[in-house]
Amino acid sequence: MSAARLAIDAPRSALRARGFNVRLAAIAAAALLARLVYVLVFTRALHGSGDSEFFHRLGDLIGAGRGFINPIGLSLTGRVTPTALHPPLYPLVLGGAASVGLKSYLAERVIGCVIGAIGVAAVGVLGREVAGERAGLIAAALAAVYPTLIAADGAVMSESLYGLLVVLTLIAAYSLARQPTPLRGVALGAAIALAALTRAEALTLLLLAALPAALLARRGARGGPLRSPVGALAAAVATCVLVLIPWTVHTWTAFGRPILISNNSGTLVSGANCRATYHGRLLGSWNIFCVSPGRSTNEAVAAAHERAAGLRYALDHPGRLPVVLAARLGRTFDLYQPVAEARHAEGRAFGVELAGMIAFYVLALAAVQGARVLRRRREPVVLLAGPIVLAALVSITGYGVPRFREPADLAIVVLAAVAVDAFARERSPDRAVSSSAAR
Repeated sequence: MSAARLAIDAPRSALRARGFNVRLAAIAAAALLARLVYVLVFTRALHGSGDSEFFHRLGDLIGAGRGFINPIGLSLTGRVTPTALHPPLYPLVLGGAASVGLKSYLAERVIGCVIGAIGVAAVGVLGREVAGERAGLIAAALAAVYPTLIAADGAVMSESLYGLLVVLTLIAAYSLARQPTPLRGVALGAAIALAALTRAEALTLLLLAALPAALLARRGARGGPLRSPVGALAAAVATCVLVLIPWTVHTWTAFGRPILISNNSGTLVSGANCRATYHGRLLGSWNIFCVSPGRSTNEAVAAAHERAAGLRYALDHPGRLPVVLAARLGRTFDLYQPVAEARHAEGRAFGVELAGMIAFYVLALAAVQGARVLRRRREPVVLLAGPIVLAALVSITGYGVPRFREPADLAIVVLAAVAVDAFARERSPDRAVSSSAAR
């Protein structure tokens, strides 16, 4: 390409990028407004319980400089015991806000709205990576108004931060697939580690995002070791491990045994594998009354006991597992007792969850078409399939609940945007003119 041609194209490219960024910022601002209206106007008095209350109290303790101590045990017995019941990143965000005075439950909900709006912008960037600028803007717009995401961002739960980090992981994975360098591997590994420090299951993105990205890069890899997919993948894995080490050292010191990320697998497994969740109205769900009383004040020891009890029940009832696993998946993907799940959604408004359920059905159908469009264009679908597989794996190995679908929802939004963008292309005047000229 000539120097003159480059001189002409460069300003045009800059103008297009500026136009995309301005439009994306406007969509993100609208997303923030929608979330703030939901929180401050329609559901101001909404207050979650369970994990939501745990996060709220732990954030206050971290903000006060007391660190990771179990807030429930402290309030019930006055005893100070270390906790890693949940991964640390979301409580640290709440703790940082609490340290500057933003420690009310309502303030924490607003913080979730801000994180969610940033996530909408990230979805737009991901959509652009997948199918161009218009698809990116459509994806951001869909994420901005998707009721399920609005409700998630307005709850004091880790899903808002988790969703943002999963999207950043996918952006980094597409970047590595396009140009595998160690620096891009570092970015991908760091994103996966931060997502795992928000929800532990994100560690599987090493297999569901980093490995496929490296395999995609290998197809067109050229150059020396600085552009090697293997080297980029190794950088991603090494970076992920390095980011996780400080928290792992902390938990090992606190509990006297290695805990990679959190202790919540104990209550998760025991509460999901018992008679109440293998039969009846709670089939495929979770029940707190199935969690056996802790036999130790050491959270890690108690978690090991609970995990063993749950696994023992599952192994003693193998005949029920196919039905239970199907019910778990059905709950997560709004195919089994969806109204009941919406009614009992933790920290979310029932009406908005119902609207989100209907929107999910529509988006899922559009996403199937979006995947077909990408396959016709010979574009990879595997990276966007990763978060959907992740949500399914979490449900199968744990229990079913729609909030576990957060990574899948974001990937589905992008795939749906691809379908909408393709439909718009088919109906565009330019295409009609070119088709007429061809005839």
